[in-house]
Amino acid sequence: MALFSFFKTPRHQRFEYKPRYYDPQKEKVEQILKNVRGEGSSDTELAKTRIASAFQRRSKSHSSTKQSMRRSNILLLAIIVILFGVTYLLLTVYLPEFIDLFED
Repeated sequence: MALFSFFKTPRHQRFEYKPRYYDPQKEKVEQILKNVRGEGSSDTELAKTRIASAFQRRSKSHSSTKQSMRRSNILLLAIIVILFGVTYLLLTVYLPEFIDLFED
């Protein structure tokens, strides 16, 4: 190996990963306590956080999503049944007529 070189070779870089733990429940409690005490926020900031939390609570409503999923599944099932019925009707009524047309 050469002890001296004209070009500097880069050293390998180390990847240092420090995992962080995030507890959303604890964060929510701390935010509520901070809002109650009125620390470091103006009235507009408090209103913004209240509105944002209301939107988050409403979006997490599971009953409306379950109901809409059930409704869409029933609609999909009904469309499939209707398509099978129309296909069966077309095959039983019109297919013999088409066969007769092409055989003559």
